[in-house]
Amino acid sequence: MSTAPIATTAEEVAKGLSMFEIDEGLEALVEAAEQEAEANNGEISESIKTALATYAEAFGYKVDRIASYLKAQKAESELAQREAERFQARHEAAENREKRLKQMLVWFMISRNTQKLRGALNTISLQANSAPSLVIEETIHIPDSFYRAKVELTWLEWHEIVESLPLGRLRDRLGNPDGKIVQKELQRGILSDALARGEAIRGVSLVKGSHVRLR
Repeated sequence: MSTAPIATTAEEVAKGLSMFEIDEGLEALVEAAEQEAEANNGEISESIKTALATYAEAFGYKVDRIASYLKAQKAESELAQREAERFQARHEAAENREKRLKQMLVWFMISRNTQKLRGALNTISLQANSAPSLVIEETIHIPDSFYRAKVELTWLEWHEIVESLPLGRLRDRLGNPDGKIVQKELQRGILSDALARGEAIRGVSLVKGSHVRLR
């Protein structure tokens, strides 16, 4: 980097260079200042002093610009999320109103034995659904063959149950965690808790990462 006098403002430096470039510039200026001081009995030229002050100020200005950008993007993200939630609520409300009105019209037309309601511009017709709807008034007489068991167990408990079954097709199907019949799902929270308590598990560790925080 050139150590000639820099006739530009900190704001211009910050706008023209990235944070990494400003940092590299500062490092080069510090080295140049050290070399000058050694060669001139501790004296540093005004041009180097000015450049150091300009780049140091530019670094702070760059930090402020980045922080302002992050805050703006966070605010935009939160606004977009609120708008999405508002539109989703409007969508659900409108969908429910449409559904209730259609149900009322079906009831009205069936009770009046009317197939069509005619207006000046539109006609509302009563039509049979393409597929019949399932209506369950009581479940006591429904055979067990129409039910599926939903059980939540640890994989060790499930493995113990499978091992207790006699050899055969059922045991093979239930013992194969291919996602079709049985899904083997990793409980990441429980695993993290075990590691936090000091339990050693080969190939697994808790790593504390880093993130930026604005103040």
